[in-house]
Amino acid sequence: MSGATVNDPIAELVACRDCGRDCLLQVADLCADCIARIGTAADDADYRAWRTENERRVVTGELTGAI
Repeated sequence: MSGATVNDPIAELVACRDCGRDCLLQVADLCADCIARIGTAADDADYRAWRTENERRVVTGELTGAI
């Protein structure tokens, strides 16, 4: 079994919106490390803002690709 490559349409590296690192897994534009960072910060304002924005994107269909 071969590994994923940059040219693999199923597994493309995409830059994280926050840190800019290329990653294969993102949740609503952020990599797992950035989600963990904002989710465990003493001030959870960034996490709450990210969640609120994603709720809006789900409701409008933007995040799910329905639009």
